[in-house]
Amino acid sequence: MESREYNKVINYIKELIGKGDLHSGDKLPTERELAETLSVGRYSIREALRIMDAMGMIESRQGSGNYLITNIEKNLTETMALMLLVKQVDYLQISQLRRAIELYAYGCAMRYLSDSQLKDLTDLVEKMKQNTGRDKALLDKQFHDRIIAGSKNTLIISIMDSLSKVCSELIEKVVTESAPERELTLMTTHENIVKGLVTKDLSLGIQAIHLHYDLIDSEISR
Repeated sequence: MESREYNKVINYIKELIGKGDLHSGDKLPTERELAETLSVGRYSIREALRIMDAMGMIESRQGSGNYLITNIEKNLTETMALMLLVKQVDYLQISQLRRAIELYAYGCAMRYLSDSQLKDLTDLVEKMKQNTGRDKALLDKQFHDRIIAGSKNTLIISIMDSLSKVCSELIEKVVTESAPERELTLMTTHENIVKGLVTKDLSLGIQAIHLHYDLIDSEISR
């Protein structure tokens, strides 16, 4: 009975969203309002709220109530982290998915990125050359985030953000601890990724992205 009751609460919230009565950022009905509307107990309501919070659908603000946030990234990141923990997937599989997504996003970015955005990417590469350690890793993340954002696809951006968070330590290690020869190759891939965008040379950019992920995959396999 309790299982059916908390599902009733979750389905009701989904129904409000579907009807357009509840939007991201809106406050959810109070526990009392939900109890009266659905004729369910407070325990079931709190269980439903806990589940929706874990799913990244809502957040609780102390003294204010519960709000719809539709945090897709939180849900995806926690799911991927759990799948890694129980060995349902491994880092190589995650890297393969990231590669596929970035290859698609690159083609979109070639169509959508403006000249000023391309200049920003060029500047990021120059900054990467001048930095080391964590600063360099952060610049690398910004670089790839901009390419993914160039897809103008919210789902792609959310999925890639989650995948990157799950393997952030591994990526940082590749960027900051590579041997000089490997580091030079990695920097060249970034230069060619930008060059491909600027000159509209899709094959150059795709080749550079493949080489970039080959370096990451070789680190995973070591």
